[in-house]
Parts: sequence; C-alpha cells; structure tokens
Amino acid sequence: RLTGPNYVDWLRNVKIVLNSEDIDYVLEAPMPALPAEDASTEDHAIYKKWVANEKKVRSYLMASMSNALQVQHESMRDSREILLHLRERYGDTSRNAQFQLTAEL
Repeated sequence: RLTGPNYVDWLRNVKIVLNSEDIDYVLEAPMPALPAEDASTEDHAIYKKWVANEKKVRSYLMASMSNALQVQHESMRDSREILLHLRERYGDTSRNAQFQLTAEL
C-alpha cells in the first residue's frame, strides 16, 4: 500500500501486477484518439480496449494507495496523471526523498 515514503517499492510492485495482466503499456503509451464514427471496427475495438485497460490500471493504482492518497487523486482524469503527480511528489528526486536522506545522514 502506497503511503508516500515507500513510493519506489510500491511502483515496482504495481508494475509487476500490471505486467502480469499485460496492461502495463497504459502507463507508457499515449491514449489513442477517439476514432471517427466511420472508422473501422478494428479502430473502435483498439480504442475500446485501451479505455478498458486504462480503467483497470487506474483502479489498481487507486486500490493500492492509502485512503488519504486516494482522496487526493480521485479527481484526476487518468492513471498517467496520477503516476506523474506521485512521481513528482515521492520520486527519487523529490524534496521529500531528499529530506529523508538528509535526516538519515
């Protein structure tokens, strides 16, 4: 469960789960554009699958956070936005990580 200081371990575990579900690409690949009404059935199917997988990834991320972090991120539009915010806040180069390192020294 992500509490903040355990961000690196949490992210590694989340990626393991997403990889096992073959949906880890959602964190890397940009969302495809909404296909036009006259687009092929295949284009619609690709978009629909990506949206469904994005929903799963977002659910995994949210379910594996502390309640306080869930509240902070529930209004964000997608998993990439959530992950970007968490990386800025808790990533290796964040002020929080630098403070903790300084405190340990």
